[in-house]
Amino acid sequence: MKPTAAFRLFAIVLGLAFGGPLRAQASGNDIAEFIRITPKPGHEAMLIQAVTEYHHWVANFEGHREYVWYEVLTGPNTGSYVARSGGHNWSDFDARHDWQDKADEVFRTNVAPHIERVERFMTQEMPDLTFLPENRQSFTHYQLESWYVVNGQNGKFRRGLKRIVDTLKANNFVTHFSFVSVLSGGTGDELMFVRPNKGWADMVEDNPTFQDIMTREFGGVEAFEAFMADWGSTFRIGPSGMLEKMPGASEYKKN
Repeated sequence: MKPTAAFRLFAIVLGLAFGGPLRAQASGNDIAEFIRITPKPGHEAMLIQAVTEYHHWVANFEGHREYVWYEVLTGPNTGSYVARSGGHNWSDFDARHDWQDKADEVFRTNVAPHIERVERFMTQEMPDLTFLPENRQSFTHYQLESWYVVNGQNGKFRRGLKRIVDTLKANNFVTHFSFVSVLSGGTGDELMFVRPNKGWADMVEDNPTFQDIMTREFGGVEAFEAFMADWGSTFRIGPSGMLEKMPGASEYKKN
């Protein structure tokens, strides 16, 4: 799905019930910690080296949290990094270990001196609004886009999105995607859409296109465009960007 299409997805999330609050209470292992790190100027290589060494060190301890690292290639946060740790429930973030004070000290000494700024978000996966293959190992790039739901328009927004997602799934849409809710750290009713890719070449136009599928669903171009104009009034689109996975920095290898 091209980010310039009428239905540009990035980070979108629905609640559990269409009429309920946007932010749903997570009930399973579907919580993720999403951290955006801006390095000090000139410290990029030193930061990644320090992070890699820290991961190898902390891998020796029972109960350590693992993060996958990504470099931000485009958008307003170009040059920063994203670290994500998923598959959690809320109680995981209350846990403390006897080695954690030492880990905090090692991080402050070796990693923190290379960091300019840190932003932390808590997100929730939405499986019913996810269209991903079982094998995801080939994905190396992730296109993201922020969406913000207009106050009082949650129900209408989510009903329209559900129809779109169900239609794409039913028609075996070529592009894969997932939806994520920003539970803490976002701005207002902030949602995220994530489109995984196998590289830049994977950003080519889909066949059939999003518009082809939805035009058939609505019985014609005019009906589809009328739906999009009406539904589009329920949200606004924010920044987008491409992330590239960093396998080396994401490795937890015991020393």
